[in-house]
Amino acid sequence: MPLPEKYYRQLIESHAAAHHAARRDTVRAWVRVLGAITMWTLLGMLLTGLAFYTHDVPLGRIYWLTGCIVWIGGVSAAVLSAYRRGEERGDW
Repeated sequence: MPLPEKYYRQLIESHAAAHHAARRDTVRAWVRVLGAITMWTLLGMLLTGLAFYTHDVPLGRIYWLTGCIVWIGGVSAAVLSAYRRGEERGDW
């Protein structure tokens, strides 16, 4: 037995609203992770740049390695956390 037209339209509208909300949450999550990647990249570049600014070689190496660790570690953590949250939401 087919659904009455009234219930059929209501079902379509509720699914469309749920789809729109899910898409909005996904876009918001992507913007959040892109912001985190940008922040960690800039922070790592700042620390790496301090290595070129200082005149002390051991301190420059410390700045260089710290900048690389912050940069690579921060970007990796942002990407992995975005993947985990996407799994929880059911994006993929």
